[in-house]
Amino acid sequence: MNAKLKKFLHGIVLTCSVVILVVFAIYSAAWYVFTKRAEIYIDMVWQNKADFIITGDKPHISGYPYVPYATFAGTIEHQSDIHQTDAKLVTPQLIFSGFPAPKQTLILDAPKGLQISSNYLERDLNFDYAYLQFVPPKLPASDKYDDIQAWQKSGQTFIVHQIILKSGNVYARGEGTFSLDDNLQLSADITARVVGMDSLFDDMAKEKGEKVMSVARN
Repeated sequence: MNAKLKKFLHGIVLTCSVVILVVFAIYSAAWYVFTKRAEIYIDMVWQNKADFIITGDKPHISGYPYVPYATFAGTIEHQSDIHQTDAKLVTPQLIFSGFPAPKQTLILDAPKGLQISSNYLERDLNFDYAYLQFVPPKLPASDKYDDIQAWQKSGQTFIVHQIILKSGNVYARGEGTFSLDDNLQLSADITARVVGMDSLFDDMAKEKGEKVMSVARN
């Protein structure tokens, strides 16, 4: 190998090494910046004792240099202004994964199931398994009415790439979007496939009575 070719190859190797180091440095910086921002939001929720009651250890994001993830086990309750529980989530294991950055797909996985209760639900929702793959929208500047209204008018949408729910013999899988309408009420456009509806109707018949549920069956 002549000296000129050897020098050229050495330059190529050196250039590639520098590029790899720069890319890795940028990736590392971005990884820590985005995960740090996510942990700030987690801290805000954990410190908001007025609106939330949380039991369980605060999750910490880890996984570097791979996809960030965090786990949570416990209970999260959201309270209304009159200190009554609006909604409650209970889970033995909830796994978050994904890069908490704009337009990035995130995943919430509850492999051991979860329970959701709310004043707005007639019955508790008990799932043996739950999975959500989604792209969150940009958050409003604050929870003030004007900021939420401006956020709605900008067309922000919560995109669900895939949602899977399993409860007993009932299995549902779907996709769609969530947003707010002009009255700032939740609006959903979901396409779903459900297997095991007969089992669901049988369970509901035990609670509501067969005569009532016969209307739903038909």
